[in-house]
Amino acid sequence: MEMDKFPFGAAVNFGWRKVKENFWSLVIITIIWVAIVGILNSSAKNLEKTMPVISFLLSLCATLVNMVITMGVTRIGLKIYAGEKFSIAGMFYCGGEQALNYFVASILYFLAVLAGLILLIVPGIIVMIRMGLYLYLIVDKKMGIIDSLKESMKLTKGNAFNLFLFWLLLLGVILLGFLALFVGILVAIPVTILAYVFVYRYLESRKQPAFAQQS
Repeated sequence: MEMDKFPFGAAVNFGWRKVKENFWSLVIITIIWVAIVGILNSSAKNLEKTMPVISFLLSLCATLVNMVITMGVTRIGLKIYAGEKFSIAGMFYCGGEQALNYFVASILYFLAVLAGLILLIVPGIIVMIRMGLYLYLIVDKKMGIIDSLKESMKLTKGNAFNLFLFWLLLLGVILLGFLALFVGILVAIPVTILAYVFVYRYLESRKQPAFAQQS
C-alpha cells in the first residue's frame, strides 16, 4: 500500500473529534485508569526495600488491573467507532476467557519481541508492530491466543513502516499532551487510543470489498 493512502491524519482527526464528543466520560475514564495503576505502582515502589514480597504482589496487581482496564478501554473505543453507547463502568469489563487469552497472548508477544530485539533490535521492532493488533482481535473478534497473533500479522502485512511512522505520530501527540501538563495528557491518551482503533478498522477493512470511512 502506498504511504500516502495510509490514514495518518484521518485517524488522529477521528480520535480528536470523538474525544470532543465524549469529553467528560473519556477524561474520567483516563483519570481513573491513571490513578489506580499509578497508586498501585507507587505503593509497590515505596515498599520495594522494606517489604519486597508485598511490593511484588502490588506490582503484579498493577499489571493485571492495567490489562483489565486496557481491554475495557479497547472495547469502549470499538463502541465509539461504531457509534454505540458506552458506560464508564465498561472500562472494567474484561470478558472472562478473553482476559485469559489476552494475558497468555501478551506473554507470547513479549517473548517474540524480546527474541527479535536480542537478534538485532530491528526484527524486534518489526515483530512488535506486526503482532501489535492481537488485543483488538481478542476483544473485537474473540479470537484465541495464537489466532490473534497470526491474524495481526496478516492485517499489518505491507504496512509495518506506515505503522511505525504512525506510532511516532502518536508519540508526538502524547508529548504534546505532556507539554500541556495534566489536562493535556488526559486528552492525549484517549485521542491516541481512538486513533489506533481507527487504524485497526482501516486495516481490517482491506480484507473486505467496502470500507465505510468515518466522517
